[in-house]
Amino acid sequence: MIRIILADDHEMLRAGLKGLLERESDFKVVAQAKDGEDLLEKLALIKADCAVMDLSMPNMDGLSALKEIRKKHPKLKVLVLTMQKDAEHFKQAMACGACGYVLKDSAFDQLTMAIKVIIKGKNFISPTISSLITEQYVRSVDQEADIPSLEILTSREKEILCCVAEGKANKNIAAKLKISIRTVETHRSHLIQKLGLKTPASLVKYAISKGLI
Repeated sequence: MIRIILADDHEMLRAGLKGLLERESDFKVVAQAKDGEDLLEKLALIKADCAVMDLSMPNMDGLSALKEIRKKHPKLKVLVLTMQKDAEHFKQAMACGACGYVLKDSAFDQLTMAIKVIIKGKNFISPTISSLITEQYVRSVDQEADIPSLEILTSREKEILCCVAEGKANKNIAAKLKISIRTVETHRSHLIQKLGLKTPASLVKYAISKGLI
């Protein structure tokens, strides 16, 4: 029997989930919690194998609760059930100790499958989130491939770029390199054109991407 505790601030949702989950012969909802604090209190009193929890809850949100669960109940399997479809929430949840991530608009069969998978010690990620992560990775690889190499810059241009990345004004760069302000302005303009950038601010982003600061 898999003992489950539900954590969500919507009582009707919890009640509905309880009814659906207990249709499974090997599932038993042993407790319900209205927020992260309530969840931790229940876990201190009731033995559970799995927690199905939302991220957006009052008093103590899901991410904060996950951190506490990882410290106090490291063997508990936690499945996030949320409306948050962005990669950032997913990454944070998994980093904080979640074993699975399922969206609330997914088919119910996906939830039951996820619980069974994480109980076996594996991770479960909603196909929608998996596709999102894959798309973002592909985009980042493509963008990185389009970034020109530092090798196309002269030594002086690299010096100017480092100064720009550090936030130095043209007059300060000129004083440091012992050149005129007009020369600095010319170098900055040439850098933008040479690197295929659109704005002066892009120089800083480029420098960061190349590890110059």
